[in-house]
Amino acid sequence: MKFIQSSIAALLLAAAAPTSAFTTFAPRTTPASTQLQSTRDAAASSTSGPPYSGPASKPILDSVNYPRDMKRLDMRELKQLAHELRWELIEAVSKTGGHFSSSLGVIELTVALHYVFDMPEDDIIWDVAHQCYPHKMLTGRRDRFPTLRQLGGISGFCKRKESEYDSFGAGHSSTSISAAQGMSVAKSMLNKRRNNCIAVIGDGAITGGMAYEAMNNAGYLSSRMIVVLNDNGQVSLPTGTQTAGGVRPASQLSAYTSNLIVSKPFQDFRDFAKNLNKLFPENVQDVNKRIDEYARGVVTGGTLFEELGFFYVGPIDGHDLDNLVPILEKLRDSDSNKPVLLHIKTEKGHGYPPALAASDRMHGVGKFDIATGIQVKGKAAAPSLTSIFANSLIDAATEDRAIVGITAAMPGGTGMDIFGRRFPKRTFDVGIAEQHAVTFAAGMACEGLKPFCCIYSTFMQRGYDQVVHDVAIQNLPVRMILDRAGVVGNDGPTHHGCYDLAYMGCIPNLTIMSPSDEIELKNMVMTCAGIDDGPSVLRYPRGVGYGAEKLQKLFGYSLENGEIPTKGTPVEIGKGRIIRRPGGVRALSEDT
Repeated sequence: MKFIQSSIAALLLAAAAPTSAFTTFAPRTTPASTQLQSTRDAAASSTSGPPYSGPASKPILDSVNYPRDMKRLDMRELKQLAHELRWELIEAVSKTGGHFSSSLGVIELTVALHYVFDMPEDDIIWDVAHQCYPHKMLTGRRDRFPTLRQLGGISGFCKRKESEYDSFGAGHSSTSISAAQGMSVAKSMLNKRRNNCIAVIGDGAITGGMAYEAMNNAGYLSSRMIVVLNDNGQVSLPTGTQTAGGVRPASQLSAYTSNLIVSKPFQDFRDFAKNLNKLFPENVQDVNKRIDEYARGVVTGGTLFEELGFFYVGPIDGHDLDNLVPILEKLRDSDSNKPVLLHIKTEKGHGYPPALAASDRMHGVGKFDIATGIQVKGKAAAPSLTSIFANSLIDAATEDRAIVGITAAMPGGTGMDIFGRRFPKRTFDVGIAEQHAVTFAAGMACEGLKPFCCIYSTFMQRGYDQVVHDVAIQNLPVRMILDRAGVVGNDGPTHHGCYDLAYMGCIPNLTIMSPSDEIELKNMVMTCAGIDDGPSVLRYPRGVGYGAEKLQKLFGYSLENGEIPTKGTPVEIGKGRIIRRPGGVRALSEDT
């Protein structure tokens, strides 16, 4: 039946339109996934193995201080600029550490966007904004990269007060489409001369519920905007964590867009062909429009994005400047107010083999050796608090089959990757969806499971209403584990976990625990496991434990054989511990 429908569509197309309109712009037949693999193979052949090194000089990049300097470049020079920019990024981050592979994957996209559009009059929003390093290098901040994520230096995310080229801050995720829509409506209402608002949403940010709320509204309002879906196949960190859903990305949307990539060829000048249609007589335009809509339905069955009111373009090879630039130019010059979703396929860590080989694609790194990709890490005196929590939860889960773990796309950061290796069927990664994670845990608690909902302190802010309405008011025994409580350092104010005591402390029915050391952390995990009559919160900071020697010296522990107990024991709620008796001054302290 599919063959017959496709044959009829082909006959209709051949009969109803001038031959040149369809032969000149015939789509390539090679599947998009195969084309991208060819690009990868070509890149791999140029860097066959370590030691890796970049160009000795960067003449094109040296000539570009701001996007306006790119306007004079031809396509060959734009490609050279992308090559130089990629190695500038590798060299800069190798010295400071930071978010790495997400930016490597958007080098060509960044070059194309700044070549086609005119910031700061046009708005480009990066979501999540840790993809913004190449953007910062092309907007007057290249010389400041030695200060990246340092006191007084440049932020690792877009920051409005840092530069007029940072249209909107997005240290969390899934906010760009809402912001771009607001900007677009405002530009229209204020009768501004130009209205180009581009939301670049990637690295899993499209899985956040707020992105769908915005898309639903954008189609309804017919807001003029371009959403660039940077589809790099990574939702959680690291991808490949063993969970109840397997090891695939924690998002059905990721599977959906992957199917689009596999089933359709990369597009190049489809939008150009549609614009060319305007040159035909009106009766031919109308026939062509109806045939185009019919053919799209036969070939693709439509897309989710089209049902939300967007004009869908894609998939596009996100590393192919020859196609990215003209397609973006056509979208820029279109008179239509219909929102557009440009679906590009990129490779996280593109162009640097050590990143491609890592399980997390070197998402966030410390200083590293460019030649090998090996990170420079000092030997920790004690295990990380995250690993201590995870192993303590494994101890509790070994004894209690009702215990399950939940994370919102951060298995590596919350220890759920460790827990998942031991209990994959009891580990749930819901993607970037904190609201869903909390209520999902509440539903589990209703049926008798003991959910540990493990979310960074700063990200739990996104699920606050669910904590109040779905958990606390119903007094459900959900265990909320807040990693990264307190000040987190390099990631800055968007990631500090400074507010949880205030926003959790005012909610009724919560038991809040804050350990001062790793022994108390182990004990409080066991305490949480035993609280079945209401919700509880366990918050602990980023970092490592003190180690046995310091625990005995500083905190008066008497440890058997000088070793930290391997397993925690429940503590009495509301009972304090005297570390040492003060002299004249008495102080009460809580570690944060």
